[in-house]
Amino acid sequence: MEFGILGPLLVRDDAGRSRAVPAPKQRVLLATLLLRRNQVCSPALLAERLWDGSPPRGETAALHNAVLRLRRCLVQAGDRIETCAGGYRLVVAPDEFDVHRFTELRAEGTAALRDRGYERALVLLDAALSVWRGEALLDVPSEALHREESGRLADERLCALEARVEAELQLGRRSVVPELQELTAAHPGRERFWAQLMTALTREDRPAEALSAYGRVQRLLDEQLGVHPGPELRELHHRILRADRPFPAPLAARVPAQRIPRAALRQPRELVR
Repeated sequence: MEFGILGPLLVRDDAGRSRAVPAPKQRVLLATLLLRRNQVCSPALLAERLWDGSPPRGETAALHNAVLRLRRCLVQAGDRIETCAGGYRLVVAPDEFDVHRFTELRAEGTAALRDRGYERALVLLDAALSVWRGEALLDVPSEALHREESGRLADERLCALEARVEAELQLGRRSVVPELQELTAAHPGRERFWAQLMTALTREDRPAEALSAYGRVQRLLDEQLGVHPGPELRELHHRILRADRPFPAPLAARVPAQRIPRAALRQPRELVR
């Protein structure tokens, strides 16, 4: 089986066939159970998610019926929803859930980046980002789930993007400036993307554009948040002004050819790769 919430809700059986979960309440129920997979979810928690804090009269029977309908949707996997003392539990192996796969690949990629294994980091982080199919919980209509989970997952994805761009900067095999221009436009409060853009521009002997980028983020942070750029951006700005060379050549330029903050002010409707 395969389950996914990094995009529209996904259920795929052992034969690779997609299983539709058409009812909104069933999607909310499945997403809640997935996010707490292999743990017992209390009826109170499930009711709060299903009805966004305003459960109907007879909520116990309504919840029981919702679980029964979801089991029928999952067909042969319906028995994975177990009735336990204290609630319900969905049994899911780690590699069956897209959030787990993303989290593991991102952790391995970030560790490789710390160890300066830039090529390995790039492969792992690309694989982690490829798990995403769209905005998390895209078709799951629950204000509580979006409030508590969507932002956290989106931030983890942006951290993975920052790490992948860093790996690409270190490898220096292509210009990452166009991608970073898109990322800073889509996530203007993400200071790390601005620092990476300034670094990439300076390495390409475009210091005037790097200084212009600093001016843009400085104005944006002042106007929208009333704060100044953080220490990393300020230090980078000073180094560019002093015409220092704090930007060592990327790996591809140093090695023979034989041989990769702050929460976003807003989230785009479409994912930027």
